[in-house]
Amino acid sequence: MSTEDIPPAVWRSAEVRDALAVRDIGTVYRVLREHGVSQSRIAQLTGQAQSEVSDVLNGRAVRSYELLARIATGLGIPRGWMGMAGEPDPAAEGTDPAVEEDEKAKRRRFLSYAGSLVLGAEVDVSGSADLFAAELRRFGELPPTPPGRVGSSDVAALDVLMGSLRQIDQRYGGVGQYGTVAAAARRAERMLEASMSEAVRSDLLGALCKLHATAGWTAVENGLLASGNAHYGRALDFGRDGADPLAIARTLYAAGRAELDFGDPNSALKLFQLGSIRAEASPLVSSVLQLNSAWAAAHGERRGSVRRMLDQGRALHATAEIEADYPMFRWFGEADVLGLTGSVQLVVGEHESAALHLSRAVAARAPGEVRSAVFELASLAEAKFALGDHASAVRHGRRAVLLAGGVRSARLRGRLAGLRRRCAELVGSRHAWRDCAEELALGIDGVIAPRPVPR
Repeated sequence: MSTEDIPPAVWRSAEVRDALAVRDIGTVYRVLREHGVSQSRIAQLTGQAQSEVSDVLNGRAVRSYELLARIATGLGIPRGWMGMAGEPDPAAEGTDPAVEEDEKAKRRRFLSYAGSLVLGAEVDVSGSADLFAAELRRFGELPPTPPGRVGSSDVAALDVLMGSLRQIDQRYGGVGQYGTVAAAARRAERMLEASMSEAVRSDLLGALCKLHATAGWTAVENGLLASGNAHYGRALDFGRDGADPLAIARTLYAAGRAELDFGDPNSALKLFQLGSIRAEASPLVSSVLQLNSAWAAAHGERRGSVRRMLDQGRALHATAEIEADYPMFRWFGEADVLGLTGSVQLVVGEHESAALHLSRAVAARAPGEVRSAVFELASLAEAKFALGDHASAVRHGRRAVLLAGGVRSARLRGRLAGLRRRCAELVGSRHAWRDCAEELALGIDGVIAPRPVPR
């Protein structure tokens, strides 16, 4: 069936390509509608009922591999753009050693730039916008002219935007936000061309640092690591000249978490430690970075330092006056301390202590903190399996899977991987809990990536 009525610009759109990478079909359909493609035409091309297309546009996820394949065929989308078998992703080429080496070089370059900036060495920034922000040029058309004058209320509006994004991210994950945030960051940069007082300019630079760090976080939530690092590099550019030194610490925290969740824990530890240097004035931010350092050390080559970092992070948080500390980290409360403590203990094999701290973390979670609750429930179930308490493990695991159905984050795969391995061990045995473990493994597959459970 011909797709000539679909404008080629749709498939050149970064928002659409990023949505396809994480199989966010609702965003694809929305962009098609914005380009004049009707719901009935989408239904005709994809073999869906028009009511099904409407459901997808209203937020229903498409998880069926068969339907995804039909959508790809009907709309003329290369399957590789959605990470599906049968056709390589022309943009990824992940198995090419040269490409892999290039990505490693980019990460080393980012780490070197961050270290030079924090430690006060001379940094050549003449080409930094080109160096780190090539990805950013793909997003949206800029306004034809910058605003005439920027005041403190304009900068405050950016802070309100970031607060709203934080709440959505915390509850549902960051998938679906990235194109919006990245475009907002690029448009906000045009504000620098307007007239403003020096005080407002300094505040604006700090806000741009935070906005690009937020864009980096949402990119990583979508599994777009290269785009995330591009934003983190741009955030450091603005943070260097801004009035908010803790904004750099926040950027390094976010970049470190990307490495911890998807990359190299030793690089993550370096980024957390660089962030700690910039966070000395804030007990709260320092505690976040120390606790994450302990987690990275547990995964990496510094296990001997884990206990010291963990104790230091907990002590710093106990002394922090959260409501008077850095606003961008006031979300980090007692539940987060308990959750990170349990996560570190799980990695180093202290399963009883891990289960205690993780169960307390889950109990302390507010109703809106869904993503964190999912991660902690999965880790708690993993600890319970290790302790031989299979009934509790299955109960907590089922709850994690149930809640995970409403979370849209590329981090789900890694954070549920340990629990799935525990399930797979039982499925491959004659254990009495084998059937429950298989059911749980299939539930995990349903929220991360469909694949068969070996029997």
